[in-house]
Amino acid sequence: MHMKNRALVGVLLACVLAGAAIYNVLAQSETLLGVKEGDNFTYSFVVNWSSTDPNVVVPQEFSDMNQTLTIHFNVTNVGSTIAYLDINRTMRGGSVSSAQGYIEVGSGRGVEALLFIIGANLTAGQQAYPQADPSAVKAGVSAESFTINETVTRTYMAVAKTVNHYTEAVSNQTTGDTVKRDAYYEQSTGVLMEMRIEHYWASLGETDSELWKITQFNSQGASVPSGNSDGNSDDGTNTNNTNAGLPSWLVPVLAVVVVVLIVALVVTIMLMRRKKPQAQAGTPLPAQTQATV
Repeated sequence: MHMKNRALVGVLLACVLAGAAIYNVLAQSETLLGVKEGDNFTYSFVVNWSSTDPNVVVPQEFSDMNQTLTIHFNVTNVGSTIAYLDINRTMRGGSVSSAQGYIEVGSGRGVEALLFIIGANLTAGQQAYPQADPSAVKAGVSAESFTINETVTRTYMAVAKTVNHYTEAVSNQTTGDTVKRDAYYEQSTGVLMEMRIEHYWASLGETDSELWKITQFNSQGASVPSGNSDGNSDDGTNTNNTNAGLPSWLVPVLAVVVVVLIVALVVTIMLMRRKKPQAQAGTPLPAQTQATV
């Protein structure tokens, strides 16, 4: 009986550990994608540059960047933490250039879509791109992790929205250079509403800034730029959703469940092997009735 109790305690302990592991998995899976296939949104884009030296001309790279009038994103496929997008840039001359990109909201890895979508339903104090790898950030293939400062209400496209606000200013104590970031993301979807990035280069006396602001989100705001076909209804509802994959958090949870079952099976086998046989040599026979004389 004592051995049985020990085995039972072992099973209970294994279940507790498995429960903790499942909790960890679910906690790590809180960063989930908020956009769906068919969502589409457009930004106005403006670049500003200035210098303390009146004789310096505007660098060509900023003149080229400022030729972009709008940037339109169309979500073509999704997973639990990743979105694939078609991206169209409309230039001031009317030409349109297209590209494909993606963003993974856990690690921040992506192409052409860094910082435009973060995890959904984050709150103040939580991190966007919490699993960002510093080496990937340095290589330019991942966005840097950042912390939500506050959740506020702001108006975009004539609609009051609950948005997550992130702001940060970083200075280089050696060079005096600074960078300021100020961004607002819709809380429920993680989609960027507005972002301003400003650099100051102390040695050059130059300041440059980039400003993105959302002008259209599905049926809200301006119409989709001419020439873009997103294959969805006018209200932004997905009409061709072929994504039926399992959520990414389900695989590790199933793995933990399998481990628990294996542990329980092993303990059960051990108990069965340690049970003493019920029939032993020398076991007393039933008493026989004595005949009456």
